[in-house]
Amino acid sequence: MKKSLIIGLIATVLSCGFVFSAAAQESADKPEPSYKKEFQESEMSYRNVTVYKVLDQKDAYIVMYAKGHREVGNVVVPKKWYKESPRKLAFRKLSTGMSPYMTVLYRNGEFEQVILTMPVSRADPAWGVADSNTQVNADIDTLEIVY
Repeated sequence: MKKSLIIGLIATVLSCGFVFSAAAQESADKPEPSYKKEFQESEMSYRNVTVYKVLDQKDAYIVMYAKGHREVGNVVVPKKWYKESPRKLAFRKLSTGMSPYMTVLYRNGEFEQVILTMPVSRADPAWGVADSNTQVNADIDTLEIVY
């Protein structure tokens, strides 16, 4: 009886081994799913910065943003960018409870677009009007921003 039990056990182990090896071979023959393929880095990147105030000027917007820990940076965003194709300037409605911010998009490290996420109402303290004597260079094609 012991011999037949041992032979049955050996037969069971061998048959399980054959089944598992066949299943492993079958899964090895299948192509790799797309989510497991090599990681490809995107050519697009972005940076978000908090916006303290956007001053409306005749030809441009002057954006005052958080730079570093306690510094304020200024950048000029020409209004003509909003009308160009493809747009270099876009606006998004600010969600309730959030602070205004600016997103700068880059393609392969080169400036692509700036998106201002601001309150819709121009009566909001985040919006302002630049002094009429303020002169800015709105004839630019790229955004130079220091973070």
